[in-house]
Amino acid sequence: MVPLSYTGAMVPRAPTSRWVLCAAAMLPCLVAGPSAGGAQVGAVPAPAWARSAEIVDDGAVVYREPRAGAPRRGTVASGTRLAVRRRVAGDGCSTGFWVEIDDGAFVCEQRVRYASLPPAGVAQPPMRSGRILPYAYAFVGTDGTRAYAHPSDYDADQYVEAFGEGFGLIVAGHQTYAGIPFARTRRGLWVERESLRFVGGSGFQGVVLAEGEGLDLAWVTARGASALNQVNGRAVRRVGHREVVHVAEEPTRSTVRLTDGTFMRARDLARARPAPRPEGVGPTERWIDVDVDQQVLVAYEGDRPVFATLVSSGRALRTHETPVGEFRIWIKLATSNMDDLERQDVSSNYSIEGVPWVQYFEGSNGFHAAFWHDDFGRRRSHGCVNLSPQDARWLFDFTLPVLPAGWYAILPTDQDPGTLVRVRSDGR
Repeated sequence: MVPLSYTGAMVPRAPTSRWVLCAAAMLPCLVAGPSAGGAQVGAVPAPAWARSAEIVDDGAVVYREPRAGAPRRGTVASGTRLAVRRRVAGDGCSTGFWVEIDDGAFVCEQRVRYASLPPAGVAQPPMRSGRILPYAYAFVGTDGTRAYAHPSDYDADQYVEAFGEGFGLIVAGHQTYAGIPFARTRRGLWVERESLRFVGGSGFQGVVLAEGEGLDLAWVTARGASALNQVNGRAVRRVGHREVVHVAEEPTRSTVRLTDGTFMRARDLARARPAPRPEGVGPTERWIDVDVDQQVLVAYEGDRPVFATLVSSGRALRTHETPVGEFRIWIKLATSNMDDLERQDVSSNYSIEGVPWVQYFEGSNGFHAAFWHDDFGRRRSHGCVNLSPQDARWLFDFTLPVLPAGWYAILPTDQDPGTLVRVRSDGR
């Protein structure tokens, strides 16, 4: 899917800089030293009582140098308290000063207020216990559905905008006005509730692999598949859709023998196939393997597989195929709005608000949660690698760099590179 924006700033079309992990530990203040760019800057005392700098502008940008236009490091939610290292002079901030929150990370002093409380932040996106998605999501059922500034504008048909069929909205509240139920979007607009289709996301989850556990698993992707007593034999039991089975061997190209002694047709399965560690990846380094032929993702630590799951990659069309190759994650976003509204060469456009746990590894192709379908194990997307909500969150927490609590977005640095992603296909 194509990223439209994330909270605080537009998503760059391609990585122009690398960003680094933020530490929330308290650091000593008032230490003079070189700036991130290597130039000497004088240390100017922050208030002696200041234990943190609280972000007051939602989506405030953190830079790698104390100047406007410097390479960016991330964006931060309002209310997040960042550790204060020192206060330095710099260009592009109206106060004339920048707050260093960690070695090489700076925020304009205008965007913060000093606080006596310790550093703290709310993990983004915020999650309620027992939920698999951070927000309530709904899709527009009818093209041209009206959105109003207030439900009272409904009778006069004084609408603010109209949504296309299939557009995805975050619903933040409900109200009945003049007997008509309305839903309030996150942007404060009101839509007839009956025109929306609410979705809860798939409950599918991948498999966490224990130490020493082999990568012999497969998922049943064909509905109505059976386990056989022998190659081309009779059915001995029905196997459930997306049931996990374990493969012992492949006696023929079209048949596998399971560890329980039964046999299945290979075409009915999506198999997790081991892959060699990419060149340059360390013996304990984390990396991701995506097999688009099998529609299976495996997360590794060095040579050890630690997690495997089904995905939905790009459809087998020239304009939709997920790119094959080795890449590194170049940005991680708590949520991102996605659309293709600028395209005129398609029969219909899409727009979805607040897609969670987004990780781009090649341009606008990346991993993210898909809550609008439950078809994992089959090609489905516009090029991204779709995961179930719980799998997307697991992978987001697994990869580097880590998104600090209270941050909306972060990019890696050369010292802390993004996790390597290998996308492979025998056919390509």
